[in-house]
Amino acid sequence: MEFKLAKFLQLIDTIKTTVFRKVRTETILKIYNSLVLPTFLYGSENWTVTALQRRRIEAAEVKLLRPLAGYTLYDHKTNDSVRRELQTECIVDNGENTDGTGFYTCKECH
Repeated sequence: MEFKLAKFLQLIDTIKTTVFRKVRTETILKIYNSLVLPTFLYGSENWTVTALQRRRIEAAEVKLLRPLAGYTLYDHKTNDSVRRELQTECIVDNGENTDGTGFYTCKECH
């Protein structure tokens, strides 16, 4: 899981440094949804994600989405409002902790 998260962050940084200012927002979201997410989520149905890992996954996701929406951390926009504006969903299910152990499950890639 940690290796996948590192690769996910690497892909996000690659997108931000190569095509971020040259391509429209819709195109970057399509690249993100069709290439980056499936790569990251491959095999995710077998993951058991702790609360700490869940926060790290969400932070990595918003690392791309927030500047894509035109916001910085100083704009004080919530992650959910940024996702709503870009019409994307969170990678990790919110509230899927059913057994009280502190572990969460990831959404499967569509």
